[in-house]
Amino acid sequence: MVKKEFQLTHIFKNVSKLKVGKFAWTPMKEHFNVSWQIAITRTHFRNEEKMEIQVGCQKLTKDDVPAGVEGEFTIKLTNSSGISTSKSSRLKLVKNGGLGFLKIVWKVMQDEYLIDDSIIIEATVKITKMTGISKKPLKCFDQSKEKFSDVILAVGDQKFFVLRKFLASHSTFFESRFLGNFDEADKSEVTLRDIDSADFQNLLEVLYGEPAIDDDTVDGILHLAHMYDIPLPIRKCEEFLIEVSEKSMKDQLVLAKQYQLEKLKVKKKT
Repeated sequence: MVKKEFQLTHIFKNVSKLKVGKFAWTPMKEHFNVSWQIAITRTHFRNEEKMEIQVGCQKLTKDDVPAGVEGEFTIKLTNSSGISTSKSSRLKLVKNGGLGFLKIVWKVMQDEYLIDDSIIIEATVKITKMTGISKKPLKCFDQSKEKFSDVILAVGDQKFFVLRKFLASHSTFFESRFLGNFDEADKSEVTLRDIDSADFQNLLEVLYGEPAIDDDTVDGILHLAHMYDIPLPIRKCEEFLIEVSEKSMKDQLVLAKQYQLEKLKVKKKT
């Protein structure tokens, strides 16, 4: 899993022409299914003028589903001589995006960092918690893939267009259902009951080589991989838990015991 950390860098020009109370925004850039940007504005409060640097994102809440992002961010300012300074702050964005911000005295900005009326700003964002934000599919299994498939798997209200032999080559469960003497061997559509479609999407993505495993998806992937006897995702999940996961030792040991992850058991005992 790639850690939830990224950088935004932008050169703001004609900074002195920015009027008090007005904003200059960078273009949106997407990271972890959220579009982010930096903004600067000039403020005047209690006879002191400051520049406010903000890190924000697009509206988070959709369809009345609560959403939020928590973490921290660091603002780095660099002058033409390569000398830089940085300040950090907590980041908590909810509902309509919100903003994390830092303020710098305008005279300090002018004297130390404004070069040719421009300033270089770099923001490093580290996300510790995301809620209510849908994960975008890394690979499609919808009807657009129909010509590359020979069976449809119906999971809830979602349909996955896949190849029987590909699944059978990875899973004894699907091998017996698709290549054995079961009715599913001749059906063009097969229903998989009592499983979550998002978990099944993640499972298929792992089988197709996509980096779908993270601390939010590993439980569901392990559950289905164990249910359908698919060794590859189980091994990949175990490697993730050993090398990358930030889950607590207690949570990891629960998974190790539940899914017989022997390497993980040994690692946590040493």
